Amino acid sequence: MKSMNRKIGVGVLWNLASMFLTRGASTIFMLFLARLLAPEAFGLVAMAMVVFELANAFINSGLGAALIRSKEVSGADLSTVFYSNLGLSLVAYAAIFASAPYIAAFYNQPELAALVQIMGLVVFINAARVVQTAVLSRKMDFKTQMKANTLATLVSGVLAVTAAYHGWGVWSLVVQMLSQAAVSAFILWVGSSWRPSWQFSTESFTRLFAFGRNLLAEGILSVLYQNSYILVIGRFFSAELTGLYYFAKKVSNLISKQLTGAVQQATFPALSTLQDDNPTLKYKYRQIMQLMMFLIAPIMMLLAGLSPTLIGLAFDARWQSAVPYLQLLCVVGMLYPLHALNLNLLKVKGRADLVLKVGLLKKSVNLTLLFLAIPYGVIGIVVSQVLATFLALVPNTYFSAKLVEYSLREQVTDVTKPIAAAILAGLSAFWVAEILQIHPAATLLFSGMVGTGIYVLASMIIRAEGLLMLWSKVRKRLNKVRVFPDNRS
Repeated sequence: MKSMNRKIGVGVLWNLASMFLTRGASTIFMLFLARLLAPEAFGLVAMAMVVFELANAFINSGLGAALIRSKEVSGADLSTVFYSNLGLSLVAYAAIFASAPYIAAFYNQPELAALVQIMGLVVFINAARVVQTAVLSRKMDFKTQMKANTLATLVSGVLAVTAAYHGWGVWSLVVQMLSQAAVSAFILWVGSSWRPSWQFSTESFTRLFAFGRNLLAEGILSVLYQNSYILVIGRFFSAELTGLYYFAKKVSNLISKQLTGAVQQATFPALSTLQDDNPTLKYKYRQIMQLMMFLIAPIMMLLAGLSPTLIGLAFDARWQSAVPYLQLLCVVGMLYPLHALNLNLLKVKGRADLVLKVGLLKKSVNLTLLFLAIPYGVIGIVVSQVLATFLALVPNTYFSAKLVEYSLREQVTDVTKPIAAAILAGLSAFWVAEILQIHPAATLLFSGMVGTGIYVLASMIIRAEGLLMLWSKVRKRLNKVRVFPDNRS
């Protein structure tokens, strides 16, 4: 158990380091790009990204996750997945290139055709990195992946800002996406010793795809669903509103999805070794859930409370309309770990079929809410997304209760304390920011400190489990430091 905790801890630390470095750099570059570009540019890229993400889901086809989860993999397995992904990327790009004019016509944005065709080249790059990522993840080598992500973010950000400064407009965002993928793939290949051999095994493909096919279907459905809001807003509203929503979504995802993804990536290969030990698996997942919510809930609620001050300080008046979208999406982001970790548990148990079933059910409900919200404008669409997030808790937790007896009631109990404390902290920060009449930067700093202090104090009073776990770790470290000099004497 201690060895498992160490592996998970080291993996999470490297992934968190990668997240803070890459997302910190991404945030800085996004600040520059938002000052140089109009919301319409972000809106056009958001429309094109739907096609790009669909292609990525098709290319991965769940084979990467199948490699990570497998107890043993052969050279034939790795080479088979590599060549399969390259073949699928060729098919995907051909479909993207041919459909580009129709995509532009759907959105009534003629310039989208060329954007989609050029952006589509990234599918080849991403296909070439799937196996390398799986190999490194199986070795729990997240340090190399951190280097790849960080350097790729820095190089692509500099190139994008330079292009935007020289008037490239929306194409500067295309430069960022292509260069980020290329640099990351190059470093992963340099950092990994694996190279493909000239072999392709039908048996390997059939075995791995048996697990991955359901993840493929769920991945495609997830992309369609996640981007359905962009599709609808882009089709029925303007590129400007699409850009504002896309911008708010990116900001909210910087914390919730990236932090959760960092933990998932580190824990999936480690916890897969516990897939047959239900009591231990449940225990570890409860710890991860409690700790994740303790960290993410206050960040999202403080971001919601301080978003008017933050956007007013960092951006010009063109972006102020994104504030209500961001505040609502912070609620969605706060609950994201609940959804993601439950689905991750199903993958650890090898039940990709259940991932697909859950996805079909909740997406049917969510899309119904989305289309019912269209007459109420973009704000109505975002509100429907919040409502869908709460409703999705029921199917997402149903099979967790069946497989490891981690029920919805237990999960709600585990997350109630940090959510309550986080809401109090967010409201307090918002109230302080509203009454202060000082420079926005000082307002942001002071309000954030007040909100953080209230969150920690409230968590101590209600004895939030995440805080207790962190304090236990700190106390053990302090005891070791105190004991060590005595041992030496």
